[in-house]
Amino acid sequence: MENLQVVLLLLGAIAIIAVLVHGFWSIRKQQPKGFKQSPMTDINRERRDAHGFDNDGIGAVRVVQARADGPADIAQSIDPLVAEVAAATNVETVFEANADEAFSLTEAPTQKAVRSAKHTRVEPSLSVDTPDVVVEASPMQPSLFAAEEAVLSDDAAQESDVAAEVEQEQPLAEPQDVLVLHVVAKEGEALNGAELLPCLLTLNFKFGEMNIFHRHEDNAGKGKVLFSMANMVKPGVFDPDSMEQFSTQGVVLFMTLPCYGEAMRNFSIMLNSAHQIADDLNGVVLDGGRDEWLDSTKQNYIQRIKAQG
Repeated sequence: MENLQVVLLLLGAIAIIAVLVHGFWSIRKQQPKGFKQSPMTDINRERRDAHGFDNDGIGAVRVVQARADGPADIAQSIDPLVAEVAAATNVETVFEANADEAFSLTEAPTQKAVRSAKHTRVEPSLSVDTPDVVVEASPMQPSLFAAEEAVLSDDAAQESDVAAEVEQEQPLAEPQDVLVLHVVAKEGEALNGAELLPCLLTLNFKFGEMNIFHRHEDNAGKGKVLFSMANMVKPGVFDPDSMEQFSTQGVVLFMTLPCYGEAMRNFSIMLNSAHQIADDLNGVVLDGGRDEWLDSTKQNYIQRIKAQG
C-alpha cells in the first residue's frame, strides 16, 4: 500500500513538472524574435547605380563641412528653410481664415434655404382650390312607425296590466273536488327522507306553506300552486332540516278542482311526479282510496276533471 502511494506521488510530481516545462516553452515560443539583419542587406546596399543610389533608393552619406568665413553660404542654406516656414505659416493662416469664414457664414445656408422656400413652386391642390362646401343638416323627418310602435308598446303594457288585474280579481272558487294520489313503500319497507328530498328537488317541488311541498307554475318555485305533497303519516308535515333521519310509510299528492292553469296538464304533471317518486324510492302508486292504480282509475280521474271544466 505504501509503495502504491509513493508511485502515485512520483507520477503527480512528474506531471506537474511536465506542465511547467510545457508552459515555459509555450511562453518562450510566443515571444517575438529580435530583428536580425541579413548579411545580404549590406551586399545589396553596396550595389549602387550610376547616380549613387542603392536598390532601396538610398544615396551615399555626404559630409558637409561648414566654413567659418561663409555667412553668405549660411544665409543661402537658411533661406529655403525660412521660405518653407513662411509657406507653412501662410497655409495655416489661410486655413484659419477659411475656418473663421465658415463659422461666420453659418447663417448663409439658412437664408438660402429660406429664399429657396420662398421660390419653391407650389403645385395646384384640389383641397386648396376647392371652395368650402357647407352642408346644411336636413331636418329630421319624423318616423312613420314611431307612433305605431308607441301605440303597440302602450297596448302591450295595458294588456299585461289587465291580465295581472284579472288574475288578482278572479280568485279561485271553492274547491269542488280533490284528486289524490298515494305513493307508499312496499311491505316491510319505508320511504327514506335522504332519497326523497333530492327526488323532490329534481321534480321542482318547493317547501312552503303548511310545512309541506308544493309544485308551482314556474319551475323555479314561483307563481301559483298547481298541486301539493304531504306526509301520509300524521301530522302530515315535513322538516327539511331532518330529512336525513326522516322515514315514512308514504306520501300523498293532491290537487283541487278548479285550479290555476289547465287542470288536465296539472294532473298529468302530478301523475308523472308520483310515478317518478315511486321509481326512485321503490314505492307503489295508489289512488285516493289506497287501491292499485289502474288505467280505469286514470280514466275516472280524467272524467272528474272534465266535469269541473
